[in-house]
Amino acid sequence: MRVTSRLMVADDFGFEITRTWFFDRNGELQDQEVRLEEIRNDIQKPLDRDSLAIVLEEHVVPANLAPFFFFDGEEVKKLADQDRTGWIKQGMESLMGVVLVKKLRERLVQYQNNRRANTHNVDKSKLDEMLNSLNSKIEEQAHLQNSVLISNEEIARNQARRDDVQRRLLDLGVGNGNVKGVQDILREESEKKQLLSNCEKQLENLLADRLPFHLVSSNLMESLKTQLSEEKIRIGWDTQKQELEPRKNKFADAFFNTEFLQKQNESIKGKLAECIALAWETLFFPRPENCANELAHDYLESRQRQRLEDSFSNIQVGANQIRNLVTQRKEVELRLDELKMRRIKLESIDNDGLLKNLNDELAEVQNALETQNRELGNLERQSTALESGINQERAAYERVNENYIRSEPAKSVANKAQKAMRLIDDLLPRLFELKTAALSQAVTRYYKQLAHKQQIGNIIIQADGSCRLFGEDGKEVKFDRSAGENQLFATALFAGLAEVSGYEIPLVVDTPLARLDSQHRKNLLSYWYSKPDRQVILLSQDEEVDEALMQSVSPYLSKTYLLESTLIGDGVYKTVAKENAYFGDEYEWN
Repeated sequence: MRVTSRLMVADDFGFEITRTWFFDRNGELQDQEVRLEEIRNDIQKPLDRDSLAIVLEEHVVPANLAPFFFFDGEEVKKLADQDRTGWIKQGMESLMGVVLVKKLRERLVQYQNNRRANTHNVDKSKLDEMLNSLNSKIEEQAHLQNSVLISNEEIARNQARRDDVQRRLLDLGVGNGNVKGVQDILREESEKKQLLSNCEKQLENLLADRLPFHLVSSNLMESLKTQLSEEKIRIGWDTQKQELEPRKNKFADAFFNTEFLQKQNESIKGKLAECIALAWETLFFPRPENCANELAHDYLESRQRQRLEDSFSNIQVGANQIRNLVTQRKEVELRLDELKMRRIKLESIDNDGLLKNLNDELAEVQNALETQNRELGNLERQSTALESGINQERAAYERVNENYIRSEPAKSVANKAQKAMRLIDDLLPRLFELKTAALSQAVTRYYKQLAHKQQIGNIIIQADGSCRLFGEDGKEVKFDRSAGENQLFATALFAGLAEVSGYEIPLVVDTPLARLDSQHRKNLLSYWYSKPDRQVILLSQDEEVDEALMQSVSPYLSKTYLLESTLIGDGVYKTVAKENAYFGDEYEWN
């Protein structure tokens, strides 16, 4: 089997990529190959296949951004059914190249370590030991994150298996034809379980992350806020002083190298040096108002300080908030019990044991999902705790490392590496602020365009990837979205991330309309053809786009294909693409 894609950068310049799969007579994959060719003025020239990544990076889209332009409806559906915070944060980091910048920072740390020599001021063995411990924890964190990824994949597989069992249950008709009733119950059960999981997660976050702050005296909290504020002023003052220090030395060198002073004795030079030092000190003393006398929290990095300051406004929690969540959890649990009893009654008529087997399989996969979700929660908690430990160890290491850097000449390469690391630490939080603001505006615009219920006035995406929805009156809105609305919300996030990336490339979407009502389908199609300069390739099942929708988008269609598969023996199918035959008739499109 062979698939060829032609990517045209301009009318007379582009690339052609051909991937070929080789199968044996039983249909088992044996091998595959990739061929890359450059096209200039209709002349094709072979290129090294290793150049493919560079071609995609320079002329199409970097691999880490591809999921925002090439995705399928099932992926959007999965994202709509789970906590989106993680992949939004991951998407934002991909857009801004944060992963590469973080790798650069780690390489700078390693570079500094390689440049070290024995010094009298710093115990090199201790510094190496701290770096090894930090690298060990970073490696452990990478393993944990990989385990989280594997766990999510296992959960996705079991969710697909659960959906398949539920579909087969519906196909049976459940004896008396109560398909609609059973379908409603299964769907509501799934939604309520997701709601219960979210409710328990919110309770856990309140009790673990926010409630402990309320056990601390208000005087201590105010004292901490004041101390951090004063330390911020002190750090700015120290930074300004350190940045100007080289100018002082340069001035002193130039001053004492003048012809007049070179003729003076050392006593006069010494007194003049003292005068320069005293005069220089007056530039920085007295310290600014409300400046801390000492840094009590010098273990905090600038990013950690900012996060701590931001968290003060988010730690408030009232008794009603906890009480409402507990009440909501109880109501959901009672509703799940009612739904279970209803489903059991509807499924009381067995069908030659098949119904019982399907029910047993459904119970098995649901139990597996509950276990996997608990394990995933444990992994995420371990990852969060380890991340905190890594931040603390990194801050401690960098304090000791900075002492080492200071012991080297001012223009040393290690010192330059340290300045680059500081720049990265200052850059990333500000970059997130800029991009989250742009992303929030884009997602709000797309969600309003896609959803026909105009309840949302503004969507705010925060630096940690969490989303907050506000009504037109500016009040935060919290409501249970339907499955279709959740999918549209995830689609709006995809669209926003793609827009903020700045890339204008074709959009390829696979089966995106299956769980949407007619109005939402119309809105989604309208969004796709709202940009006439963008090419959209839509892969759909026969029930996703009916003839009415097809007629509405026909002015924007270039071509349609109907894929027909025919069994040719031994489980091997032959697929033929018929042009403009999607509805069985020949269509001529613009």
